[in-house]
Amino acid sequence: MASPRRGPPTPSPRPPARGQAQEETQTSPAPPQGGTQRGTIQGRRPGGSGRVFVVTRARPTVTKPDAAAPPIPEDLVAGTEDLYRDPVLYDFEFRDRTADVAFYRRLTEETGAGRIAELGAGSGRVTEALLATSAHVLAVDRMPPMLAALEARAAAKGVADRLRTAHADLRAVPAPDASFDLVVSPFNVLMHLYTHRDLRDGFAEAHRLLAPGGRFAFDVELPDPEWLSWDPDVRHSITPFVHPATGERLVYSTNHTYDPATQICHIRIYYDRPGRGHGLIHPHRPPRRPVAVFHLAHRMIHPEEIRLLAEITGFAIERHDGGFDGEPLASGCASQVVVCRKAGGRRP
Repeated sequence: MASPRRGPPTPSPRPPARGQAQEETQTSPAPPQGGTQRGTIQGRRPGGSGRVFVVTRARPTVTKPDAAAPPIPEDLVAGTEDLYRDPVLYDFEFRDRTADVAFYRRLTEETGAGRIAELGAGSGRVTEALLATSAHVLAVDRMPPMLAALEARAAAKGVADRLRTAHADLRAVPAPDASFDLVVSPFNVLMHLYTHRDLRDGFAEAHRLLAPGGRFAFDVELPDPEWLSWDPDVRHSITPFVHPATGERLVYSTNHTYDPATQICHIRIYYDRPGRGHGLIHPHRPPRRPVAVFHLAHRMIHPEEIRLLAEITGFAIERHDGGFDGEPLASGCASQVVVCRKAGGRRP
């Protein structure tokens, strides 16, 4: 998920999920079931209403879907999970995000990939486009609600016979070596790998899964030093919106703290009721009691890190662009779009 530097944040749809654990709860806006929107919703904004639903948050007694993958650090569990519990709301908020979907479908068609693994598939926003090419897809995610939504989406489209899902960590995928022609990890999923070892293991797992000559494609944010240094106490991206199910007016805003020692940005996303008159909130004097607050953790990945990771895990980078339409990578780009190739085999 992209961080909120140019307008509201766009969260990565598919973090590694937590296993079963003791739970605590917080109140949060009700999930939408449809309806209309007012205002501007460009990023991740769980809506709100007078009704509340329970957001479960794992406590430190966390289990892992696969023993081969180390657990997410306890202080990063909420930052990995908070925004990915409601696939209905997730799909509503990202319904207009299409450039990446078109890119991954185009890549599938260009390479002729018939066997695809999607690492961090979420609710199936990109998966649906991959399946539309007649490919067979293994969709991997660690958030069960997202996988359930993905399966329902595939069934509704009549393509479930070419879909397999796996509740697993992207560093430990339950599939044989060299099983796929293409491995994709869209929408900043890799930014939920918080250490250099996690990233190395993620790249290495993609390499293991690929047949010789196969491609590994992903997109992550291009770190923006100016945005990362913003005042953590000031609210940004203040945006009024209307909850699509209940019609309640709410205000979305965000701020963040960046830890340069770990390269992790801790983003806080707030949902408040609007102030009187103008219907917004003051960036320096926000309401004391938000309707809900969510934590999003993103590990910044710099271009040279990507080049090094590719080299040490056996990939050759074919493309390292600044956008989904081949824009040059340069300051001001929001995303890094990367296509790597595993050595061996013939180019399609």
